[in-house]
Amino acid sequence: MDTTPAPSNRANRFMLEGVGTRVIRGPDWKWGKQDGGEGHVGTVRNFESPEEVVVVWDNGTAANYRCCGAYDLRNLDSAPTGIKHEGTMCDTCHQQPIYGIRWKCAECTNYDLCSICYHSDKHHLRHRFYRITTPGTERVLLEPRRKSKKIGIRGIFAGARVVRGVDWQWEDQDGGNGRRGKVTEIQDWSAASPRSAAYVIWDNGAKNLYRVGFEGMADLKVVNDAKGGTFYRDHLPLLGEQGPGRSGLHGFAIGDQVNVDLDLELVQTLQHGHGGWTDGMFECLGTTGTVVGIDEDHDIVVSYPSGNRWTFNPTILRVVVTSPPPGTSNVDVQLQFAVGDLVQICSDLERIKILQRGHGEWAEAMAPTLGKVGRVQQIYHDNDLKVEVCGTSWTYNPAAVTKIASDGSLPGASNGENLSALLKKLFETHVTGDVHEELVKAAANGDTQKVEEILKRVDADVNGVFAGHTALQAASQNGHLEVIKVLLRYKADVEIEDKDGDRAVHHAAFGDEPSVMEVLAQSGADLNARNKRRQTALHIAVNKGHVGVVKTLLELGCHPSLQDSEGDTPLHDAISKKRDDMLTLLIDHNADITLTNNNGFNALHHAALRGNPRPVDSSAFFMRPFPSTDSRIDKTSGPCQRSSFGLHRLSVPYASILKRQDKVVWV
Repeated sequence: MDTTPAPSNRANRFMLEGVGTRVIRGPDWKWGKQDGGEGHVGTVRNFESPEEVVVVWDNGTAANYRCCGAYDLRNLDSAPTGIKHEGTMCDTCHQQPIYGIRWKCAECTNYDLCSICYHSDKHHLRHRFYRITTPGTERVLLEPRRKSKKIGIRGIFAGARVVRGVDWQWEDQDGGNGRRGKVTEIQDWSAASPRSAAYVIWDNGAKNLYRVGFEGMADLKVVNDAKGGTFYRDHLPLLGEQGPGRSGLHGFAIGDQVNVDLDLELVQTLQHGHGGWTDGMFECLGTTGTVVGIDEDHDIVVSYPSGNRWTFNPTILRVVVTSPPPGTSNVDVQLQFAVGDLVQICSDLERIKILQRGHGEWAEAMAPTLGKVGRVQQIYHDNDLKVEVCGTSWTYNPAAVTKIASDGSLPGASNGENLSALLKKLFETHVTGDVHEELVKAAANGDTQKVEEILKRVDADVNGVFAGHTALQAASQNGHLEVIKVLLRYKADVEIEDKDGDRAVHHAAFGDEPSVMEVLAQSGADLNARNKRRQTALHIAVNKGHVGVVKTLLELGCHPSLQDSEGDTPLHDAISKKRDDMLTLLIDHNADITLTNNNGFNALHHAALRGNPRPVDSSAFFMRPFPSTDSRIDKTSGPCQRSSFGLHRLSVPYASILKRQDKVVWV
């Protein structure tokens, strides 16, 4: 029986995050010139275990190496893995956030560099820096660069001559096996994976982007390497050195749930020299918090449901171990929100801005809701919450709100506010005398009678704006049909845009309100209207997972294939979200699969890139009529059309022949 212990969750996370790291040989190297020599670069392909890693060198050699106990490798650049330090910015090149290793000046206040700038001698060479390999890992204080040795690195960089590599799957774009090309630039394969690809011009004249690190892939092999700059070798972390279980001197990691279980007197004593103790910290006793930082003294920064952050001596804290039931995420277990729950909005402005990314985003009009109490109105398909707060409704990341206990107690409240007090706080009306504020709030709350009363006033404008929105936009997002009918009767303009360019149809799509969409369409609303990101209501509905709105929009005759500012159609978005139901709806309504986005990907390429085989397996997809090959040749704006009529990134299993009447069209 195998008695080898299974890797811990942190070990699994370390192995997953490390794939794609660009590496050079380390201090324990004893494998001759497998790598091509000192300073030659390779890519982490996968981890056999927490102790052993597989690397494909740029010269094509692949082998296993040690990454625990003995360290054969150094982490040259982890940016291709997608590791990023949220809330940081390189103070030289302004990369935001910093991807890969973060370098923090130990002698200046709040000064950070990315790896490229650090090794390019930006900032003062006499200053010492902390190296932060991944968010939450221990900071390592380094010697000044002025006293340190630099070495040159070589491999697949600008000027290198290359042939196809071990992961090549782009057919004969290169002109055939063994044909050569020249690397002109190192680029990003995707926005979330910097410096993970190389742009190549082949000797046959073809040119395109290929993976060098993205998801551990090596599409290319170098035959004549090129210089990639110089690096401070001894400042680079050893691969595996800060792996599982070593996120800090005391083993805490960002995201850990922690409790303070010691007696108050002992806690106060232990806090001396570690941030001290104040009366406001009583909320920490018996309340679970979340580790959000580890400072240079190895003290632990913990965030609490009240929004407060406190710094602790790590010996005070105990990690709370949670075991969610199968199929349930930790977030689900910790939050367990339901419609009607009272919640408090996070009061930390910078934190909520970060949390809101990809979850409805942050708008300045939301600022008055910080720290306020609201009620959950709806839980979206992606677990985002629609919360009524301060007289209107907003969408929040569930991690940005705190559920209030059923007895009405709020963690961190000074005197334990009871439920009636909270309800009063939730629904109290602040009369400011602004008629448009009253109108928008009444519309957002579905108060039809009050809306009509306000509109009868001579100073009321049905299209008046409060907090950046009209009454129609607020009612559309919240699904208040009767209010909408009243507003339309008073000639509300269905095409007014908010500051993001969103119209009422966009708000209805965002709020998952298909019935509202029908009413707006009957009133002449443009279903194909675009916001400032050139997104239609259909784009928004697909991205939010609102299949009812998608179906309604398509049945109402909206255009199924308009492109946003990234060139993505709703079909691209459905593939990204892995929503087969929406994919089928779009195809059934004649979505154009030949349109390419700004990266040159049509729907099939996008599916192959995202690892979603559904489009090529769907019979509906195959039988849909397509433009003729000639019409596709006429489009010459994107790299895909210039390369095998759009076959560029489509791997062999995805290249399918689509039969249309008597014609065969390759896509």
